[in-house]
Amino acid sequence: MNPESLIKSFENKAELVEYYESILNKEVISQNNNELKTFIKSRGESYSARMLVNGAWGYAATNNKKDLIKIFNTCHKLASNASVIKKNRTKMKELEINHDNIVSKIKTNPFEISDEDKINFLKNFNKSFQSKELKNAETFIAFSNAQKKYTNSLGADVSQNDTYSRLMSIIIGGKDLTQAHMTLSAKKGYELIQKLDCQSEAGKLEEKLKRIINAGNVKPGIYNLVIDSILGGTFFHEALGHALEADAYKEKSTCVSMNEQISNEGLTVYDDPTIPYSWGSYSYDDEGIKSKPSLLVDKGKVINFINDTASYFDVPGLKKTANARFDSPCNLPIPRMSNTVVKSGNYSEEELFQKIKNGLFVKGFYGGAVEPLTGIFSFKAEEAVIIENGKLTKSLKGVNLSGDLKKLLKNLKGVGKEAKSEWHGGMCGKKGQSVPVSEKVPPVLVEGVSVGN
Repeated sequence: MNPESLIKSFENKAELVEYYESILNKEVISQNNNELKTFIKSRGESYSARMLVNGAWGYAATNNKKDLIKIFNTCHKLASNASVIKKNRTKMKELEINHDNIVSKIKTNPFEISDEDKINFLKNFNKSFQSKELKNAETFIAFSNAQKKYTNSLGADVSQNDTYSRLMSIIIGGKDLTQAHMTLSAKKGYELIQKLDCQSEAGKLEEKLKRIINAGNVKPGIYNLVIDSILGGTFFHEALGHALEADAYKEKSTCVSMNEQISNEGLTVYDDPTIPYSWGSYSYDDEGIKSKPSLLVDKGKVINFINDTASYFDVPGLKKTANARFDSPCNLPIPRMSNTVVKSGNYSEEELFQKIKNGLFVKGFYGGAVEPLTGIFSFKAEEAVIIENGKLTKSLKGVNLSGDLKKLLKNLKGVGKEAKSEWHGGMCGKKGQSVPVSEKVPPVLVEGVSVGN
């Protein structure tokens, strides 16, 4: 039986019947110095069914389309059994019903480019490094194409065909084996890198490495900071974004709550999966909800949490957002950020510097962690610059920022006019799943942050 017939056969036995399928093609190629290190091609198929039966969910998945009847039967059995013991039954809310077939617009299909051309690109990129201080250079390119389909018993039927491309280069140099890296990530085809000036990009990366190698260490203490778009984007995604996920709110594992004033009126935060070509963008989420900007923090006040269907049904007071995502139908869709956006403010970057007598400009991201329940965070900036009397003076090696999310947000003193992190993005992990995310965050000024080496 086909999925539509199976949905029809179960629609009178459940409040909601859903079907997901995905065909995912991937390529990852890496070059270490002058040697090809990895060349991986993969293809995976996944299929799943989910049902809400008497207020309880059931979910079953397979990698074999021949098992569809089996997973529908298993799914119904699991939901029926769960409904016998479930105390707080999930109640349906109205959902939008969409019918669409989307193919992302790309100029050059990366899977139609020859293996030889891709390998030559990596060779040319690594050959562009000229610094005598360089000890190692590793560059990789990755391409993925996801063909997804979502249908349900309410009549939704959404198909999507999306292509993503990524370039990352990490170089190491100096006696202390200092690292510097660059990333390009976009919902684009091979055109992302096809006309890239390898010498220019490699040169900028080497300049960064040289700055960090020759820089001094920060004197640990409490500083006023201007945080650049890349580090700020990662911070707002990790520290605030995860705290604004409805499953965390439902489970009481977040440090923020609905209608809480967490910052001053200068902070407004969206999640926006509609930004053209951005790494975290999509036309529909994995439950067939049309993507749209979702206002989460309005003038410093929490007004909504990103949600999937399950959390939307269970948590009162939510506005529906298009944030149900999974990395495969073999996993449950859960609330995930897409593109984290901080609304632009009134200050140029130079005007933010001028507000600081003694402080730091911190740039780039090199790792970090946050505990959503407490808001305690620790982030590593790739590099920093001392600010003296509003002017950038001396370069510093990467610094560690630590503190409390709520305290930092209360000490937000200025938001810049322009985000400068175009085509920057990464993979975000949660509950064993990894999805592409990005940010659009202007530089921000915060006071009283603990900084160390």
